[in-house]
Amino acid sequence: MGSMKKSSVVLLVLLSLFLFSGNVVEVEGKWCEQPSGKFAGACFRNANCANVCATEGFPSGICDGFRCMCRRQC
Repeated sequence: MGSMKKSSVVLLVLLSLFLFSGNVVEVEGKWCEQPSGKFAGACFRNANCANVCATEGFPSGICDGFRCMCRRQC
């Protein structure tokens, strides 16, 4: 009887998570981008680009093609 009770509790928790997860709304902000003024060479890794953009005062940076684009929310 104890394992049946545990199974019921686990099922109830999973069902609750499934039902309530649909109520989460993600809001995406607009991003303004500009080419990095300090990044040298071709951009292959977003982490490298983001580090250089941080030195330029931007919270984020991504590789777009082979250019490093610094990003901030508009």
